[in-house]
Amino acid sequence: MVQEDTGVTETLLDQLVAEATGSPASPYPSAAGPGTGKVDLSRDEWDAFTAARLPEPAKEFAVRRGGLGLDGEKEEPWAALDAHIDGVVLADRLREVRALTGFRRHSLTGALVPSDTSGRLRWLPATEVYGEGIVLSLDEQRLTAWEADPRVRAHVQGVRADLDVSFRGEQLAETAGDELSPRFVLLHTLAHLLIRQLSFESGYTTASLRERVYGRPEYQQRGLLVYTATGDAEGTLGGLVRQGEAPHLAETLLRMLEAAAWCSADPLCVEHSGQGFGNLNRAACHACTLLPETSCQTGNTLLDRALLVGSDHVPGYFADVLTAGRAAAAATALG
Repeated sequence: MVQEDTGVTETLLDQLVAEATGSPASPYPSAAGPGTGKVDLSRDEWDAFTAARLPEPAKEFAVRRGGLGLDGEKEEPWAALDAHIDGVVLADRLREVRALTGFRRHSLTGALVPSDTSGRLRWLPATEVYGEGIVLSLDEQRLTAWEADPRVRAHVQGVRADLDVSFRGEQLAETAGDELSPRFVLLHTLAHLLIRQLSFESGYTTASLRERVYGRPEYQQRGLLVYTATGDAEGTLGGLVRQGEAPHLAETLLRMLEAAAWCSADPLCVEHSGQGFGNLNRAACHACTLLPETSCQTGNTLLDRALLVGSDHVPGYFADVLTAGRAAAAATALG
């Protein structure tokens, strides 16, 4: 009768009854995708960053379009880099709210323990953080062609097989999607390498930066967000956005690729067939790619820098940029 009179959903009624009676319920929607009743925040976030008309600046959210400053560039490696990057958006102001819904112990039978075990509270413990960030998107046409390469698909299939037998598979699927795509691993690794490089060039520590990976092909996602994650003044110094402006970002990306091509643990690292937690990483270790776990969406898993720079077994998305950069450097050195 209440539902008929008010038009509210059945889910809301169940929550209200649970609060009134003190019976256990699941009052907080979890977050995944279609058919599960969960909310995937990444879809709206990506739409906000890539809208044809960006929203007007506000106290909690202010973004503007940027770029690499390479339009019309014909000299290598700048021309090759520009062809691989579709766009840059600079977020001068971001607001993030982190709420604790509960926790689970990492075991095969671990159950979610809600933060409110009584089920009677109507609030969750949360923190509010303001900061800034850089949104980087890749060229869809080149990305699709790279993903279609049989060597790339076979390479990522090995990671997908390890993910399917991992007890974290369901948890990671909320971020990576039901079927792990090559672009997600590529973008996730790119975010890690970019954070590591920015820590040298922008003055932020790696622990004060975080990532958001938008790598779900079913939602036409092809980018990433690197943003400040601290609740103090360090999160709003402006240094990160400044590093995302031209010509700084293009130079940062080239230095990042050159650094990613070598690891002090090579050739063991780049040729690894499975390392890290649950063998969910390939060419990624503490010496080259991993971050503090508070900075990573997936707990330092699903990483492979070979997908960026290439190896004997798989072509890298940025391999031609790296080759062009080395050729230009050699030509300059030889006069």
